[in-house]
Parts: sequence; structure tokens; C-alpha cells
Amino acid sequence: MAIARRCTVVCAAIAVTSLLLHSTAGAQDVKATSLFAQTAQSTLDREYPSPSFSYLLLDAQSGAVIAQRWTNPNKPIPVGSLIKPFTAVAYAQNHRRFPAVVCLGERSSCWLPQGHGRITLAQAIAESCNAYFLALSRQIPIDQANAVLTAFGLPPVTAAEKSAALAGLSTDWRVSPLVLVRAYVVLAHQPRDYAPDIFAGMQASAATGTAHAVSLALPARAALAKTGTTRCTHIPRGAADGFAVVLYPADDPRIVLLVRVHGVTGATAARTAGQMVHTLEFGQ
Repeated sequence: MAIARRCTVVCAAIAVTSLLLHSTAGAQDVKATSLFAQTAQSTLDREYPSPSFSYLLLDAQSGAVIAQRWTNPNKPIPVGSLIKPFTAVAYAQNHRRFPAVVCLGERSSCWLPQGHGRITLAQAIAESCNAYFLALSRQIPIDQANAVLTAFGLPPVTAAEKSAALAGLSTDWRVSPLVLVRAYVVLAHQPRDYAPDIFAGMQASAATGTAHAVSLALPARAALAKTGTTRCTHIPRGAADGFAVVLYPADDPRIVLLVRVHGVTGATAARTAGQMVHTLEFGQ
């Protein structure tokens, strides 16, 4: 069963990644033809002119860049917890089910001081629990982790940083924003009956978890989301950079949006991301 699942998911990811890489060029070369694509850039430029955040908006079917404001989207940067769904995919290759883990907060390297207590995968994705993903990553052989990351077009991890990187705690593992958002496009193509807890966790993140601000702008449980908070790479340095990915709509994503906001957490970035999707889909 595990071997069959490995072939199905990893091979599917490779196929979709190859399709995206060969059917779409760089951000400047994509020629979007739909009315939505033609108006998205002007709408976002008009409604969200702030230079404090960057974004990439992609078509979830083709991987084409619909709109963007990101200086050098091909430059690798740390992205924190945005790696976590792919860590879960890597674990699922050789395991029939995901474990429950007890998060002890600071004692188990989690961002939440008091800890999350006993937590499942879906809850861990929703709450971005570091302790859960550290426990998960220790059970993933490095060759298995890198096979999955490569299948999604992501860079590999090194043996020395494996656990920290797969838990979103390494600033040494870096990926370009364009490669990252295309990896989420590939994830959106995965069959929902494979590791459904991953998608349930991302839906819960947007509804009640670290990305719950998305649900303030969009209908309840209408989106999939994931947040990340990591060291700021701007000059001058801020306290942090907050990231949010939103896939909309949840059941069959048409768009994938990656947002980075300077000087805030991923939870705050999720508010901006949700508002942007609402503007694109429903207007002001």
C-alpha cells in the first residue's frame, strides 16, 4: 500500500511539475488570456499599492503568473513553515497513517509557549505546530524527503539541517518565491483521497488556525491556506517576515496566491492575502 501510494503521488507530482515547467516561462513571459487574468494585475495595483508587501498570483491549472509585485521572485529566501505540507507528503510515502504527537510548547521547540497538547496532523497544519513536524521529520529518511521535495520542484535539504528544515525552523533552507508557489500549484493537483488530512489541515488553517484571518474576508471553509513566519530578509531588517499561501476555492483551486508582508507574522499576512482574494473574486 505505501509503495503504491509513493508511486501514485510522487509520480503525479513529477508529471505536473514537468508540465508547469515546460508550459510556463518566467513571470515576464506568461501571456494570460482570460478576462480575470487581464484585470487582476490592474485591480491589485489599484487596491493594494502598499510597498510593505509582495505577492505572486498564479493560475492553479496552468501555473501561469497572473499578477505579481515581487522584486526578484527567483531569488531563494527562507519561508519558514510553508514547507510543512510537503513534509507531511514525504512522511505519507511510507506510512499508512499520521501519528498524534504531544506538543509541550517551548520545551519541544514550538512557537506556542504553553504548547498545543496532543495534536494530530490536520491540527498541526492548522496551528503550524513546530513540535509535531519535528517529530514527523525525524521519521523521514533524507532520501525520501528529497525525492518528494524534488518531485514538487523544491530544493533538497541537507542531512545536517533535515529535521529543522522540514519543520520550517531553518533559515538555511531557502527557495525562490516563484518555485514555492508553483509547488503549491502542484499540491493543488494531488488527489484529495490521498492523505486527506493535509488538505483538511489547510482548510482548518484558513477557518480557525494561524490563517484564520482569511475567513474574515472569504466564506467559511472556502479556501485552503498555510502561514509561515521567518527571519526578515529586507534591508533594514524587520522583526520578521510573514508569509501566507491561499488556494481558492478549496474544493478545486483556480488561483494560488503567495503573500509576504514585511515586519509581521504569517497570521497577519493571512489577513492581507484573504482580502486580496476577496477583491479579485467578489470586488470591494
